[in-house]
Amino acid sequence: MENTFLPTPQPAFLPSSIQPNLLWTLLTTGLLLTLGLSLFFVFPPKGVQSLTTKSTDLILKTTKAPDSEIDIVIVEIDESSLKKYGQWPWPRDHFARLLDTIAEAGALSIGINIIFPEQDRSSPLYRQESSAADSADLPDPSDIPVELVDHDLFLAKSLAGGPFVLGYEFLFGLRQEGPEGECPIPPLTLSRMGRDDQPTPALNLHRADGVLCDYLPLTKAALSAGFLNGAPDSDGILRRLPLLMQHGDHIYPSFALAILMRFHGFQELFLDTDDTQHLIRIFLAGRPVLLDSQGNILLGPPNPSRSQRFSAADILSNNIDISYLKNKIVLIGATAQGLSQGYPTPYSSTETLLDLHAAALHALAGKLQAVRPPGLPFYEVLLSMLLCLSMVLVNIRWSTGWSIGFCLLTTGSIWVGAQMLLRFTGLLFSPLLPSVTVILTGFLFITLKFRYFQLQAKSEKGDALLLLKSSESSLQSILHTVPDIIFRLDAEGNIVFISPAICKYTKTPEALLGNSIFSYVAQVDLDRARFRLNERRTGERATFDLEIRLRLTGETHTCDTDFRYFSVSTEGLYRNDLPMDSEFLGTQGIAKDITDRKKLELQLLQAQKMEVIGNLAAGIAHDLNNILSGLVSYPELLLLEIPEDDPLHGKISIIQKSGQKAAAIVQDLLCMARRNITIPSISNINQIIVEYLESGEFRQLQTRYPNITIDTALDSKLMNIKGSAVHLSKVIMNLLHNGMEAMPAGGRIVVTTCNIRFDRAVDGYEVIPSGEYVCLSVADSGTGIPDSDLHKIFEPFFTRKATSKSGTGLGMTIIWATVKDHHGYIDIRSREGQGTTLTVYLPATAESADPQHNRVVLEDYLGSGSILVVDDVAEQLHITANMLRKLGYTVHTCESGEEAVCMVEKQQFDLIILDMIMPGGMDGLETYKKILKVSFRQKTIITSGYSQSERVREMQELGAGAFVQKPFTMERIGMAVKETLAKPSAAEGSLTNRGGLDSPG
Repeated sequence: MENTFLPTPQPAFLPSSIQPNLLWTLLTTGLLLTLGLSLFFVFPPKGVQSLTTKSTDLILKTTKAPDSEIDIVIVEIDESSLKKYGQWPWPRDHFARLLDTIAEAGALSIGINIIFPEQDRSSPLYRQESSAADSADLPDPSDIPVELVDHDLFLAKSLAGGPFVLGYEFLFGLRQEGPEGECPIPPLTLSRMGRDDQPTPALNLHRADGVLCDYLPLTKAALSAGFLNGAPDSDGILRRLPLLMQHGDHIYPSFALAILMRFHGFQELFLDTDDTQHLIRIFLAGRPVLLDSQGNILLGPPNPSRSQRFSAADILSNNIDISYLKNKIVLIGATAQGLSQGYPTPYSSTETLLDLHAAALHALAGKLQAVRPPGLPFYEVLLSMLLCLSMVLVNIRWSTGWSIGFCLLTTGSIWVGAQMLLRFTGLLFSPLLPSVTVILTGFLFITLKFRYFQLQAKSEKGDALLLLKSSESSLQSILHTVPDIIFRLDAEGNIVFISPAICKYTKTPEALLGNSIFSYVAQVDLDRARFRLNERRTGERATFDLEIRLRLTGETHTCDTDFRYFSVSTEGLYRNDLPMDSEFLGTQGIAKDITDRKKLELQLLQAQKMEVIGNLAAGIAHDLNNILSGLVSYPELLLLEIPEDDPLHGKISIIQKSGQKAAAIVQDLLCMARRNITIPSISNINQIIVEYLESGEFRQLQTRYPNITIDTALDSKLMNIKGSAVHLSKVIMNLLHNGMEAMPAGGRIVVTTCNIRFDRAVDGYEVIPSGEYVCLSVADSGTGIPDSDLHKIFEPFFTRKATSKSGTGLGMTIIWATVKDHHGYIDIRSREGQGTTLTVYLPATAESADPQHNRVVLEDYLGSGSILVVDDVAEQLHITANMLRKLGYTVHTCESGEEAVCMVEKQQFDLIILDMIMPGGMDGLETYKKILKVSFRQKTIITSGYSQSERVREMQELGAGAFVQKPFTMERIGMAVKETLAKPSAAEGSLTNRGGLDSPG
């Protein structure tokens, strides 16, 4: 039905004051869009450049080239030839007979796409020379015809007597003898067109370093030769072939050019360049051939007349009429499997070398050559600008339907025009930019015009909605455009009308008519729906934004459940507009699908929950790290003062180990909060697995599950990874623990490691990008994981087991967080009752494992100097000061950043140990910035109960030294202090570069 709600009047009927506004809006936005697209295409990134190339490939593929004026015949050494005359290489006297047969047929130019770089080893002369000791076993050369004693000499005589063109290959990066020495290939004689008195212009050709050619007697025998080199573009498609190449002081022709010159009997080549030196013109039979600045020629459209092909076996066996070869160009080469190589071209997925040379010959001999001059993109930009102006005029004068038709017709014309331009002028025009310009500007203009008329209609016809209530056709038009479901119920709640929007969930609205709306309401929402959907509610008591679930998934709609969420607003209908029970007719309302919004709300809630849990875990970890300093650091001080044979020594060691275990648990909290950024070191997963399986912790776990066996299949050549061995050990522990819990009746767990490389992204539990990985797989034969739980298993506190047996459900969360901190990926395969396989992919590295450091003794980190310790926790301050005094330093302390700044103003310190987190005042970063204003060379060490953060890195960029995480040992803090004092201050240079602080003056 025609939409009459927002009419689209023609500009001719618009007020004169309104037309210029629309015109200037379309003109300005269109030109800006076209200018942006033009810049994007003229200076393209890699992806856009690829699209432009693909568009020109499509033009080449779909354009019909004129019939070629030369006839090319391809003689193949194919499978049947090898089957009949033996495997390649044939004896060269046998190959010479093939050449003699083709030459006797009258071919004018014969190209040999085969290189014979060495002497023929099947020749009797070669065998006699190389086997002088066993010459008695060889046939007497006098018994062999003279011409067959040396096969190479026989082939050379054939080459010297016919119109043959040999092929050779230029080498790059390898210095060899030039063509004047070991490889006397004939250079090209060049003359400038019409300017004999001037030298050949400077050319920017490819320069070869060496050459691989035929055996010397063969090279000397042939009068013509050309190089076979060619390389695909960066996307692997071969679009152009070099026609000229420089080696030493000479220029040499390509194989195809040498064949064509032999065909026409040319000994000299004329060339010229344009004024900009961007194009090279060579002249063949009076026709110009256009090359780019490096001497390359585009292959051009595929020739409609494919070259005639004959098998070498048929020619040698006289199975064909060789008179067909008379006055033709013949290409000879190997096409048997294993002897030839194929290359993709714009119009074929695979072209043999012979077909490529044939295509180059057709391109050279054609009346027009395909060329894409460097200035052609600017004409594409100019055409895009003109088309933009045309789209402005069309959208101003014509209706939307005609504008769309013009847009599609113009786009098609651009592509057809590009084909005609290539066919009749040889210019390879890319229609991509003009096409994109027409489509984008067309839809932009239609949108702007619709919005313009919409605002106009709203301002001039404010009472349109009231008029539409009395117009059934207008109402139907609105109902067809509104995406929400509009419905009407009778007094009993049966559906008497429903809008076409319901078709998204069922085939037709008629399928729901007469049914009670409550039959589609979820059971949990049924009571609320009965109370609010079809009651006598109107005015302020009307129902607004009632969220209920309806069974409206439909046959063409997919959903995770049987219901979808809707926001329903309804109002009662009364006869004569009297809100009385006796006048109640039913209810009308609108239902808006909010399923996607509910999903987003749930995702937001989950993210907020994770953020709250992370912040809570991080805060607890920070406080615990400060508290644990007494259990980790103080015992170390006491152990230094107590002899090892003292009974207290062992007890204090137990306290220290307990503190270290507690510190490891705190690291788990930081890991769950994604704030435990590991310090990368080179590790090997195999070693971590073996160490864990030999630990007392694992033996204790095995005693709880005696019926479970652990098998390992570890790759002995496993690559290393960068990461934390401590955290990866926890990953292995949690994986094995979960596997054991999944097998209450016993079973088998297999731990496997291997190296794996993905050449493309793999879609598993998550998308795993391409790359090289170390793979850790743990497979159990347990109960498996239901599909409904797979997406929740890594959530904190989610568990399907009793917490008295399996903890609080943080194990899988720690696995996920640790793998992500190591830039790794996880894949899961599980079926209920059949077990689970969880695979971890960690990026591999070729670096070797870090060497074991020598044991550090107390004397290694003793020192002297004045140190200021800043920490808001008195216990931590006391512990750090005692440690440093024990190491020989003079220690001063303060409990806030403000106090530290005051002390620095009064006294100089060799080093400041600064706590990062100090609630209630300045934190470490703010304190350090103020200290630098007083003493910009001040050396500083950072400590914190957190791991490294962005603010710590900012301090280090300003010049701060090492970061030491709490709780720390005497060795860690002592070595950090000694190394920092030994280094020159970096603060002065950092401040000078940043220019953010003033030096004291």
